[in-house]
Amino acid sequence: MKKYLYLLAIITSLFVHSASAKLIGIDTVDGVNSLYTTDWGHAYNTGNGNEYNAIGRGNPAKAFEVDSTPYSFSSGDRLRISAWGCTIDDGSSCTGPDYLGGNFRALPVYSLIGVWSSSMTLISPIDLISGVNPAFLIGDLLDIVVPDFTSPLYLFMATNDGGFDDNISNNDIISAYTVQISQIPTPSVLWLMLFGLLFRKPFAKTRLQQKPA
Repeated sequence: MKKYLYLLAIITSLFVHSASAKLIGIDTVDGVNSLYTTDWGHAYNTGNGNEYNAIGRGNPAKAFEVDSTPYSFSSGDRLRISAWGCTIDDGSSCTGPDYLGGNFRALPVYSLIGVWSSSMTLISPIDLISGVNPAFLIGDLLDIVVPDFTSPLYLFMATNDGGFDDNISNNDIISAYTVQISQIPTPSVLWLMLFGLLFRKPFAKTRLQQKPA
């Protein structure tokens, strides 16, 4: 039994090491960027006020980049997205990516949000349904699986704001989020089989010893 526990400890150590997240890259999301400044089919292209008339407000969001190149994500990849920093999006107040204010365009106001796109240069949502906002909350930490799609996907991110005149960096504050994305590996079949074999044999011996004569 001790031998199996020893082997289990070794394999567990190797498994934890191999399953650690692998850094993809780190990028910046500028505080003046918006997911909705261009009309890609979202519902916030008419009406009055910051919430329902988003066209032309802020700068167009850009895809997450690695080495100044839009990074293409593959369907099924398990990602860990972490963000820090703050944007000046509430007058003179600086809010972090995990700010959970009131509801704004179906998501928490002033938070870090994102949307998947099939294009690297502009937002082209992969699943655009009338009346449904395809954007999602990222906040300061999110584990997510890249959606199924026939081609690589790109992640556009921005702060969930309606007015961007006050979002500019000043001498005291850099109005931007720093975003780090890592890939979380999926446990291989081999590791799962080894775990099964290690647990199976000791328990099998125990059952044999307890079997009535």
